[in-house]
Amino acid sequence: MNDKDKEIKSDEVLDCVGLYCPVPIFETRKKINLMEDGQVLKMIADDPGSKPDMQAWSRTTGNELLKVEEEDGVFTFYIKKTE
Repeated sequence: MNDKDKEIKSDEVLDCVGLYCPVPIFETRKKINLMEDGQVLKMIADDPGSKPDMQAWSRTTGNELLKVEEEDGVFTFYIKKTE
């Protein structure tokens, strides 16, 4: 097993299933702003647009998108707060 396959420990979980653009980004921003630097947020969404949205959001905010998983149309994002 390499490092990419290891389970990432999350400090907080945000369920955005059933929410559509731009709500998952707004909710992620609100949650991450309450977290400490270095903590990891696990965000779950089923909006197909959430993958490119989260990639763009992490680039523009400086928060690190550690990993994206996709299974049966559900995306799981691991975001490390680095602001």
